[in-house]
Amino acid sequence: MKKILSLTALVTLVVLIATGCGGALVQNIDNSGYISDKKLSLSKVEATIKKGAMRRGWISKRIKPGLLEVRNNVRGRYLVVLNISFDTRGYKIMYKESQNLKYDPQTNKIHPNYNKWVANLERDINYELSKIGVMGNESARNVTTISSSSSTTASTSLNTSNYSKSSASINTNGKTIYMKSIIPYAKGNRIAPNIKQECQIDKQLAEFIQQYAMQQGLTVKFKNNIGSNDLYLKVQIDDAISQGGAFRGHNKYTAISGVLVQGKKSFGSFKAARISGGGFWGAYKGSCSVLVRTVDTLGKDVAGWLFSPMDNAMLGDASRIRY
Repeated sequence: MKKILSLTALVTLVVLIATGCGGALVQNIDNSGYISDKKLSLSKVEATIKKGAMRRGWISKRIKPGLLEVRNNVRGRYLVVLNISFDTRGYKIMYKESQNLKYDPQTNKIHPNYNKWVANLERDINYELSKIGVMGNESARNVTTISSSSSTTASTSLNTSNYSKSSASINTNGKTIYMKSIIPYAKGNRIAPNIKQECQIDKQLAEFIQQYAMQQGLTVKFKNNIGSNDLYLKVQIDDAISQGGAFRGHNKYTAISGVLVQGKKSFGSFKAARISGGGFWGAYKGSCSVLVRTVDTLGKDVAGWLFSPMDNAMLGDASRIRY
């Protein structure tokens, strides 16, 4: 009987660990394209969001044009602070901070009531928008639960302002494309030191891009000293997040950006990201092996883009990552 009780207790413990003790992943709401049928000024959108927030006691503070901070002290005990960024096409609701809601930045889990309050706020904002004639585009809605607001923002993407856009498209077939054998990390990135030290995604990403590009008949060569006449695929790793583990499951992504240039002319640019939970038996894989899955798929994404470059392309899961 004691053995049965011990086994039951062990199973219960494992279940509690695996489920994060009942917490819920923080949800960020992306309604960037919600306002698609009506022309509104930025000030009108701001006023409408504030009006919607007031319906359930959210207090709004303008941080700058296009950004509000809203907070609600629920029942005088639970404090929630959010950022709402907006433009004339829509808005985003993002977690900023909280008190007494057991928020865990490592797992990005919080008391389940948090997501209910955010969902109510979204409904109230949409209700106020409907009152001024906005027919909301529900298909544009996107909910992300990958990580907290402090880590879902990728580092600054590749600066392309030094290049002028070529008026002509480029046929990369038959040309030699050069790239660095080690993809640099973005300046000012917040990528954890252990990822840089223990993983080799900077080297593996370059190899995957070359491998998949060559499978498409393209010629990609590594060259660290790029000449002004070389056709150069310039890529950087903007962000790499590694959260979770064996019991909680993996919650990881890699975000990159790139541009195809020759001298001072650019022939297209992209942002790309891939999110992975580890795939089959993912819970039992190491962090580096899961991140390798993301750069492998990113290699395919970039190779596909390289076959027919276009400007400002969003590849893979890039729309789910805030740059």
